[in-house]
Amino acid sequence: MSETYPDVIDQSSSLPPTRNAAVLRCNAARQRSLGESKTKGLDRFDTKVSAAAAYCDAMPDLSGSQNIRDFIACVAHGMITGLIDHIDGPKFLYAAQVAIGALRHEPKDLKPPAA
Repeated sequence: MSETYPDVIDQSSSLPPTRNAAVLRCNAARQRSLGESKTKGLDRFDTKVSAAAAYCDAMPDLSGSQNIRDFIACVAHGMITGLIDHIDGPKFLYAAQVAIGALRHEPKDLKPPAA
């Protein structure tokens, strides 16, 4: 994850504020998508679908404990704000649960790959 996260909270957003960097990143992706949709003149439904997809696409990979925690934060925030629906949300959380389980079974002497 080499992207930088926004430092400020977008006050113009209708979503509740957050301080989690990963959630800020997902919200920033959503905001960019909303702007692009407005430029393209997309209808309200397509705009909402595109923004939700951009939010999910910006979520961290399920690799490493910090990324998994950030992924869960993004999913929870997305579910609370309605960006992630009640059908997909539990699937995302289950994927995070499986990833956490896989981390527990990693050999202790396994070193992460050099960046």
